[in-house]
Amino acid sequence: MGNGTIGGRIMAVIFGTILIVGAAIPITQETIDTANLTGTTATVVGFIPLFLGLAGLALAAALVVL
Repeated sequence: MGNGTIGGRIMAVIFGTILIVGAAIPITQETIDTANLTGTTATVVGFIPLFLGLAGLALAAALVVL
């Protein structure tokens, strides 16, 4: 992956960001909301969209740095 062009990296960052922010996080959030979870389970599962966002940020940073 280190030998890709800058244009390819930019496209990968854009595609990954759209995929995570536009699809993965909203679908995950909707599923969590309709799951009717309570207590500790709801608290732990509620962090999944946050971790998806952090993973997207790490992906973007890794693609830009390489």
